[in-house]
Amino acid sequence: MAPSRRTLTIELLVIDMKTCTRCVPTGARLAEAVRLLTPIAESLGIELVERMTLVGTPGEARRRALVSSPTIRINGRDIAQDIRESRCESCGEIAGGGAAIDCREWHYKGTVYSAAPLSMLLEAIMRAMLDIDAIPMVEPRPLAELPDNLVRFFRGGASPSCCG
Repeated sequence: MAPSRRTLTIELLVIDMKTCTRCVPTGARLAEAVRLLTPIAESLGIELVERMTLVGTPGEARRRALVSSPTIRINGRDIAQDIRESRCESCGEIAGGGAAIDCREWHYKGTVYSAAPLSMLLEAIMRAMLDIDAIPMVEPRPLAELPDNLVRFFRGGASPSCCG
């Protein structure tokens, strides 16, 4: 009898996928990581399910517990527990003429990246594949309040029509 197939859900949550100089390349690198690891996952009896969620409203951001964009979760858990942000000019423009908007930056092996590096994504997914039985799917708790940074972004006039 063949072992049952197990699933890892890898979700990218973003506030923009057209303009943001952090979200767009992070999404591309995540897709590449999933593409590279899919044959290995299949040989281990694991299905990698990749999702991209465009978060277009403050209510949706609260429901999805979005603390910073972009966010990558594996089975509902953020791959980067240490959330740090810095000024993102492209999202400032989206929010309305240079608003002060910060987006996530990625700290990996002593270097700061504006977009998630491919090697970090490969490591996170491989670690999750090896520990799949210890990481059941969780649903992040909705936020009572949005972080000020996301409040500024959504107040700045961004809407799903501008970013979808």
